[in-house]
Formats: sequence, structure tokens, C-alpha cells
Amino acid sequence: MATLLELLAALDELDHGGDVQATSVRMPAALHHAVAIAAELGMAESFTAATNDALARRVRAFARQQALATHLVRFPHDQPDLEAVVRRRVSGTDHPAALHEQLTVAAAKRYEQRHPDWAANGEVDHAVDQVLELVEMLVEMPVPAATA
Repeated sequence: MATLLELLAALDELDHGGDVQATSVRMPAALHHAVAIAAELGMAESFTAATNDALARRVRAFARQQALATHLVRFPHDQPDLEAVVRRRVSGTDHPAALHEQLTVAAAKRYEQRHPDWAANGEVDHAVDQVLELVEMLVEMPVPAATA
């Protein structure tokens, strides 16, 4: 059975170049067509580069999720603070979460209340994305007119 350490080692090999292996991948024709168009429009230098980049990003995200979940099984009291993770993600940007601290704190707390196992389940990226989306929605909501 494959292990997380083997996965991390394989990703490390990827970072240092190495052999290339030809493969035959079956994919929906519409996806194939979309990737070919996106590569032609400049998303990547080629269909192969676009495919490799997408797969590498997905595998790296999975490895991060698994590493965090494994860590939290061993150290359950070491759960990260969602608001702090969100702040690190938007630090130095003009994202509304970086500009509206109180909304960000409230959105993170709300998410943590509804999904207390967000980190242990390896859903850090998803949790952060959800908080960021909520902050964006709250910032964009029109302020109701005051009634006299």
C-alpha cells in the first residue's frame, strides 16, 4: 500500500526534474478540446504542459491535505486557527478579507462553528476559500437605507 512519505518523495523527484514517461490518458472529449483551446490561448506552452501542471497542483494539494490530517491525528490539539490561515493567504493583497478584519474574524468563526473538523478532514484550502467568498459577499452587499 502506498504511503504519504512515498507521495512526498515522488513530488520531490518532480521538483528536481527527471525522467519523462509517456502515458495514455482517457478524458472526456470536451475537456480535451477545452485544454487544447486554453493552451492555444496562452494558459500553458502546450497541452502536455497544461495537463502536467494541473495534475501536479492537484496532487500537491492532496499531499498537503493528507500531511495535515496525519499531523492532527498525532497532535489533535495542534489545530490551526482558520482566521490566521485566511489572513496569511490574503496578506499583502487587496482582497476584502485583508481590508475588513472584523468581517474576516466573524466569517472564520462562523465556518469553524459549522465545520469544526475542517483541518482534521484535510479541507484547509476549501475552508479558506469558503471564508474568503463569504467576506467578499458581505463586503459587496448593499447597505439597507435607513428608515426615518
